[in-house]
Amino acid sequence: MLDALNQFLDETRDTREYKRALAVKMAHEGIAYEVIAAMLHVSKPFISKWKRIYADAGTEGLRMGYHGGTSYLTSDQREQTLAWLRDQESWSVPALHAYLQETFQVVYQSLQSYYDLLHAAGLSWKKTQTTNPKKTTPSLPNAARN
Repeated sequence: MLDALNQFLDETRDTREYKRALAVKMAHEGIAYEVIAAMLHVSKPFISKWKRIYADAGTEGLRMGYHGGTSYLTSDQREQTLAWLRDQESWSVPALHAYLQETFQVVYQSLQSYYDLLHAAGLSWKKTQTTNPKKTTPSLPNAARN
């Protein structure tokens, strides 16, 4: 029983999983809940909860259950979208929305997803600009500037 916990503690990289396993291990070693709670900055019910889960499910029960949602865009589609954004003379959230809907049939529920794509492309959505400042333009000779 403690061998599995020790192996789990050696392998996990998630601090929350580590804290759960350490609390369970200390409780199984007979350390008072008050001491464990003070050392790990957790509550006594936290210790009881994870000790019970460990008894029912083993070390797999100590793992994080949520691993994030799946992306609407594949990594290739995301890269294609970022390249498209960088090639535009001007951009806007409605234009990005239309591009994603027409090209990949993707519509995000939150504007934040569109902002994140603009940010990933190195663009700003906070200040309206008529042209892309990151797009290379031919430089003018000094005489033409004056």
